Amino acid sequence: MYGVWRSREHFSVPGSSPAATSVDVRALADAARRAGGVVRGPAPVIAERVAGVWQLVFFAEADRLREITRVQGRRYEGVRAGRLRWSSTMRAVPPASETTAPTRDLDASEARTGLELW
Repeated sequence: MYGVWRSREHFSVPGSSPAATSVDVRALADAARRAGGVVRGPAPVIAERVAGVWQLVFFAEADRLREITRVQGRRYEGVRAGRLRWSSTMRAVPPASETTAPTRDLDASEARTGLELW
């Protein structure tokens, strides 16, 4: 299972919800691109659920999925888990309204129409 967040900062908020989930990582990247996050701001991030924990795997850039290294991923995962402090190189903490919205399940047939992630 994969989840997509609007940015690495959205992911880093402890307990933040993904905007959408799917077993298809490409479907998530396409949905993020349609939502416009790639054009208007930082690249959305995609994480994989491994043993109950979200692990960052890709930046959903405008033209490709770019791998997130384990070193990069651990940094944001550590902030999310409360083991690391919010870095001065990160943007401001997103408002709660952007990190607690209900998650869309893209694998549900009705979720594929009228998709608005953010």
